[in-house]
Amino acid sequence: MNSLHILSKIVSESLLSLYPVFVKHIDLPIQTQMWSRFFTYTFFSMFFIDKTIMSLITSWNGILLMIVTMIHVFVSYQGFLLLESGISYALFYTYPLFIYLGTYFSIHPYFIFPVLGTWLMYYDNKQINLLGMGMILLAAITEAMIYFIVRRIKTPNPWNHVFISYVLGAVLFSVFIKDVQKLKSATTLISVGINAIIGLIGYLLRFYATTRLSPIVFSFLSYIGIIMAFIYGIIFSQESITFLKIVSTILILIPSMQQKLLP
Repeated sequence: MNSLHILSKIVSESLLSLYPVFVKHIDLPIQTQMWSRFFTYTFFSMFFIDKTIMSLITSWNGILLMIVTMIHVFVSYQGFLLLESGISYALFYTYPLFIYLGTYFSIHPYFIFPVLGTWLMYYDNKQINLLGMGMILLAAITEAMIYFIVRRIKTPNPWNHVFISYVLGAVLFSVFIKDVQKLKSATTLISVGINAIIGLIGYLLRFYATTRLSPIVFSFLSYIGIIMAFIYGIIFSQESITFLKIVSTILILIPSMQQKLLP
């Protein structure tokens, strides 16, 4: 592990935490947004994959990664639409807890704090969408699953991970998308461009860090995304930060702040 690995993780989280704002403000249906993401990631990554891609993509882990990624993108987009940017990302970043659980197969007493933080976040926002909360928590679970699957796909080339994750979705959405005219609109072109900049680069850096950082360091650095999501929400959506939002977010972060969680 070196400073480049850490920096790649920090930059990736800063870029990817723009997604809630992007999903809310781009005037496109979810299906078209998902197509632009899957198409963009697949198109650019195909120029950098290597000759091992066929054996990787047809493996059990490769197939599982493609399926889980499609589920993950759908539920995360739904959650981002239904919740404020800061709230959705705070809940989404319970995924490092699932990484911890999947790594050490144990429940730490400090895990009670994220549960309290989630409840407090709901208490502070009486009109908060329960479906949105459920979608984001499912997105957190699938994000952790992606982490473990990527680590099992042995390749030093992170472009392989990107291509495998998104190629099946790119094919399916291209074949079955209903409103083909939407794909020709200027808004869709903007969506493709944004996905190429904040999404593709962000995920490439995240996949790069996934196989080079320890689970605990990777999880701890992930929380930078929450701070950035709140900042982006204020700048682009005029969302407010209340005292209870701050407290609930801190409660969600507590497990990663405890030295006892470090191996």
